[in-house]
Order: sequence, then structure tokens, then C-alpha cells
Amino acid sequence: MIFLLLIYASIFAINAPGLIKRKERKEFAAFLIFYAIAFALGLMYVLDIPVPSPMKGLQYLIADMLGMKYPPPG
Repeated sequence: MIFLLLIYASIFAINAPGLIKRKERKEFAAFLIFYAIAFALGLMYVLDIPVPSPMKGLQYLIADMLGMKYPPPG
């Protein structure tokens, strides 16, 4: 777990100051969002917490929310 924290801290220390210095606020916000998601998934993996399947979320979005059904096979 310490290795995970060191890796993520070094990635943040390398990328964040440049984005802040160049005042790229939208890029920094996107970086933080993806960074937080990746860190949470990595932490869940390290702590042996079951990682949710992204396919279930996509299936819910496509089939249930958008109402798009797949054609039957064959």
C-alpha cells in the first residue's frame, strides 16, 4: 500500500505543478477527476475490496436509461 501511495504522490508531484503554473484550470480539473478515480480503484485493488465491473454500469446506461436494446443473436 505504501508503494501505491508513493507512485501516486510522485505522479501528482510531476504533473500538477505544470498545470497550475500554466493556469490550465480545466485540464487540472479533468486530471484531478481521473486521478481520483484511478487512485480509488487502485486502493480498492490493494485492499482486496471487490472492484465494480464497468460493464454493469455501461449496461445500465445503454439498456435502462437510454432504452437501447441489443438485437437477439442469430
